[in-house]
Amino acid sequence: MNYRIRELLQEEYSLFENFLYEAIFVPEGMTAPPGSIIKQPELQVYLTDFGKKEDVGLVAEAGSKVVGAV
Repeated sequence: MNYRIRELLQEEYSLFENFLYEAIFVPEGMTAPPGSIIKQPELQVYLTDFGKKEDVGLVAEAGSKVVGAV
């Protein structure tokens, strides 16, 4: 698979919500929490004001699709 790592574009900031949800550990046999869990204050600290300080986000891109983020 060919991929490249690049800086996250401002218009892609909303992708972090999806990747944050996907990063939640769900033990085998357990039901995943609802997507609204990322609205909890404990998780919002990762999203609130992102990009308004010295934040840098990176994405992994395969073809023209973003497949990962940090």
